[in-house]
Amino acid sequence: MNTIHFVIGNRGNIGKSFFSSLICHFYSSNSRPFTLFDADPDKQDVSPLYGGITDVTFDACNEIMVNHSTDAIKVDRIYESALKQDVIVNMPSNSHKELLFWLTQNGLNQAEFLAAENIQIYLWYLSNGDATSLNLLKTLVDSYPAFKITLVQNKGIDNQWNQELNADMKKIAKKISQLDLSTMPKGEREATFTSGKAYAKYISSTTSSKLSVNRLKTYLDNQCAKFIQIFSLAKPA
Repeated sequence: MNTIHFVIGNRGNIGKSFFSSLICHFYSSNSRPFTLFDADPDKQDVSPLYGGITDVTFDACNEIMVNHSTDAIKVDRIYESALKQDVIVNMPSNSHKELLFWLTQNGLNQAEFLAAENIQIYLWYLSNGDATSLNLLKTLVDSYPAFKITLVQNKGIDNQWNQELNADMKKIAKKISQLDLSTMPKGEREATFTSGKAYAKYISSTTSSKLSVNRLKTYLDNQCAKFIQIFSLAKPA
């Protein structure tokens, strides 16, 4: 069963590109093929590291535009690619309405259709713990049971996780998987993602110390271990 990973969030600078890069690293380090869609037209910062498709956006995925434009059809390439191999989609900020419109319009929110097509959809929902993003998460969990939804708790950006969850959110949290995204050490974060170097390129070109390389390896190994608790690659055919 092939998988589409949608990395989403309700605001910018919440860590979507960073987390998308971690998923790409997970696939690359396991020598597994994938197709990356860097779907944010204003900030395509994952594709320079791992390659990918950059001309697919969700701008036309709404009731008005779909009747007057063929641009929404371009998004169908995500589904077509998923028929061949796993797909990672780095979504733009606050684009959940357009994504859900496209998924619903095409029946991709129906468990029966997904099973028949041999496709799984994962929604990796980045949040810093603020009330607005958690309310949106509640809507997703309540309304879209066909998707495998994971709350990615980004505690390295504008962290609000110290606030007590209300009763409704505690119930929601029990229904879904959760991943605690740790902060990458600053030097390695800038050398890899900010400077546009994937892990392998960083290792081969770095002039940093062995300790720097080990810090990066330790961080990535720890995050991949958390990731694989939720998502496991299918065994090769």
